[in-house]
Amino acid sequence: MTDQATEIVYLTLKAGLDLESGEAKRAWDSTLVTIAKQSGLKTLFWGRQIENKDVLQLVVDWESVDAHKVFIASQEYQPFLETLDKHLLAGPPTLFHARLPTDTLSANPLSAPVTECISAYFDPAQSEAEYNASFATFLSEIANIPNVEAKGLVGGWSVETHQHESLGEGVEGKLFAAFVGWPTVEAHMAFRETEEFGKIRGYLRTGVKGIKVWHVAFTQYK
Repeated sequence: MTDQATEIVYLTLKAGLDLESGEAKRAWDSTLVTIAKQSGLKTLFWGRQIENKDVLQLVVDWESVDAHKVFIASQEYQPFLETLDKHLLAGPPTLFHARLPTDTLSANPLSAPVTECISAYFDPAQSEAEYNASFATFLSEIANIPNVEAKGLVGGWSVETHQHESLGEGVEGKLFAAFVGWPTVEAHMAFRETEEFGKIRGYLRTGVKGIKVWHVAFTQYK
């Protein structure tokens, strides 16, 4: 496995904020420019959660976690945060890093019109190898379903530990983050109701204590 790491960031925006005009647009454009010019950055995607427009999500591929830490330690990082806080945010950012494989993708799910985002929470003792095998079976099975519209399924473990209500108070568990590309939200929701999905969903849910699923229409910053 390479050192490449994917930073996943959630930004809670001020209610009803318009990023397409005025000071908010200038602040957001500045944010993207600052991130994109960092050494060690590979790709940068961003978008608002469809189910909650006031949460903006970034997915940033770095050459390594250390490359991201260099940015955090730089002189421009604090002013960068202050710009976000002053003009855009209703609360502090939340971020973590995940190890997502890049050599098995036939399509990038973040490039799809809509991306299903999954956060699955596990007990601290969960065997990562065991769930990896189950998730690989899920990928294999879904690929064999005729006319399925899911594209570019990928998932990996968070570098950091996480708390979640399903794990118990104060428990630091494991998080598996996954992304699935779809043509529309409706296409994903319709697939969830099919007999085919019912037969294979157990591979996705095995060992999972808690799960969150939402959608984002990502834009790649170039």
